[in-house]
Amino acid sequence: MPNLPVNTLTRRERQAADRAEEILEVAARLFAERGFHRTTTKDIAEAAGVAEGTLYNYFDSKDALLFGILGRLSETPQEELGLSGPPQADARQYFTTLLHRRRSYLDKNFVMVQAIMSEILANAGLRERYHEQILDPWLEAIETALSQRIEAGQIRSLDIPAAARFIASIWLGLFIIEALGDPLIHIEWERLVETTTSMILDSVAP
Repeated sequence: MPNLPVNTLTRRERQAADRAEEILEVAARLFAERGFHRTTTKDIAEAAGVAEGTLYNYFDSKDALLFGILGRLSETPQEELGLSGPPQADARQYFTTLLHRRRSYLDKNFVMVQAIMSEILANAGLRERYHEQILDPWLEAIETALSQRIEAGQIRSLDIPAAARFIASIWLGLFIIEALGDPLIHIEWERLVETTTSMILDSVAP
């Protein structure tokens, strides 16, 4: 079902949208816990409290559920992710905000991100869509922010595409370490933000 403004939906459409959302959340949890291939549509239907046939009214396959989860993750606005903002904001503020917003995004969507990342290396279609819907827009926004800060004299001239990928890899790396069970990422997040921001700025200071 397309994402329509809530006030344009009929009661039945809202109920259907809510049910699809519930199914996606259950599927994400099971994919994260058991793995995509070990989870069946029957498992998902039972956990969601619907008949397996009813599940197929919303998603025609397990792959459709996986891509639905990815679609949910890609709906977050750039402002909420800290990717856009006034170019006059200083570089330290930008990088600090970026890491804090990614933390909030991860806290809100941890299970869905885990479900996607656990399958992304094995599923070429999912990997391609992740690149198009999430990674490419993220890299483009970071590249724009870096260009603005170079022009403002806040950071020195550098290889912008390479620098954007380095910054993106920090978030992905922290997520992977946390998903592997390292408690420090969450417990010491403020210290990690300060350290990471200092490392980035020290390397690009004018």
